[in-house]
Amino acid sequence: FWFDSKSGNMIKLKYKAVIFDFDDTLVKTRLIKWEHHKAVAKKFYNIDLTEEKLREHWGKPFATMIGHLYQDSDTPENMMESVLSLKHEFLKTVYPESVRVVTELLNHDIKVGIVSATNKEFIIDDMTRLGFPVEHLTTIQGADDTTVHKPDPDVFLPTFEHLEKLGIKKSKMVYIGDSMDDFRAARGA
Repeated sequence: FWFDSKSGNMIKLKYKAVIFDFDDTLVKTRLIKWEHHKAVAKKFYNIDLTEEKLREHWGKPFATMIGHLYQDSDTPENMMESVLSLKHEFLKTVYPESVRVVTELLNHDIKVGIVSATNKEFIIDDMTRLGFPVEHLTTIQGADDTTVHKPDPDVFLPTFEHLEKLGIKKSKMVYIGDSMDDFRAARGA
């Protein structure tokens, strides 16, 4: 149950876990990172990256995405190093209520997790920098934690397995995302 301080009523909660996508769901990402990738493409690979190309590959696992965006102009390690070298100039920002919503869910004994196409290390760094209660999240699953990716519904299997060990069935979970790939994956799962 959750006490609604505005109405004074007790609300019975249907869900025991809320799983979020990360980018453009909890934090503002797309516009900031598109500018980041344009800068990296131009500075390191002399590529004029178009929004059409970014749109085509946005949301793919990070290593796959940068390979396509930078036309495999270098080794994956060097492309990653190029991206990281400019990261500090293009930091993601938090949506105004995201931290409060996550904190409120946790305060009401709702398990909170992340399933994202971003690498786990980047998710944790951004969440920590932006003030999310990272240490209280039940699970953080990044692109590097699974071999399948959205819209494949199997992307949720590691998170389902983890939550089921805590006694939470799929029927008591909800997923919140921002894209059709998120919708297709969640619906299929």
